[in-house]
Amino acid sequence: MEKIDYLIGYLLKESGRENFDYSNRDKKSLYRALVNLRPANPISDEFLKAEDEYLQEELKMKKITESKDIKTIKENYQDNSLINSDKICLWQGDITKLKIGSIVNAGNSQGLGCFLPNHNCIDNQINTFAGVRLRLACNEIMKNLNYNLETGKAIITNGYNLPAEYVIQTVGPIIQDSVTEQKENELADCYVNSLKLAIDKGIKTIAFPCISTGVFRFPKDKASQIAIKSVDEFISENKGKIDKVIFSLWEIEDVMIYEQNIK
Repeated sequence: MEKIDYLIGYLLKESGRENFDYSNRDKKSLYRALVNLRPANPISDEFLKAEDEYLQEELKMKKITESKDIKTIKENYQDNSLINSDKICLWQGDITKLKIGSIVNAGNSQGLGCFLPNHNCIDNQINTFAGVRLRLACNEIMKNLNYNLETGKAIITNGYNLPAEYVIQTVGPIIQDSVTEQKENELADCYVNSLKLAIDKGIKTIAFPCISTGVFRFPKDKASQIAIKSVDEFISENKGKIDKVIFSLWEIEDVMIYEQNIK
């Protein structure tokens, strides 16, 4: 039996759907959907071992980018206004395929990842490719926080089956009508508190996605300005403690916005 068949069978049986016929289904999508739906309940060591083996095999087939190979803003953009352009990078790529000290997940206040099957948000992808262990680890932290991670705060776990060593979860502000000063400060806190956690763990390289600019509706241009300013100032205030910060950008629109705002 293939590992993925074992994993799917286990999850179907656990959810009371052991008779579900998935012979005509895409196995990888079904496995991902079942993992997404699964609550943070205890699970067998046998499953975790099989899942680790499966995800590590999948990882070997992916093109992984090492943080050391990503050029800094100073190397790529002669015209920039950053103090620490030699330590900050813009990179268009998949943060789940980045080998680095830590990646940051733009999560939600529950802190347990996205429960929507196969949703394309970064939260869902990170939890899927890290494996069930990530949600279980977050649950151990979140139950002591009454499952309410405050906006701007952050928690940290291992990266498990991701190429990143650690995952930092942070909650960005949600914009209802307009961007207030409080919302701006909360977004800045996401970056600052994530960097503080990294330093506490001795992590010197970290990658950020675009926090709050998706379904949380923070305007991309303003969010980019806050991200750049917060990170640049933090590195200056904590000299020698952070070697590289990567803004991991998925869409070309985001790249163009960041390029404009570093000038």
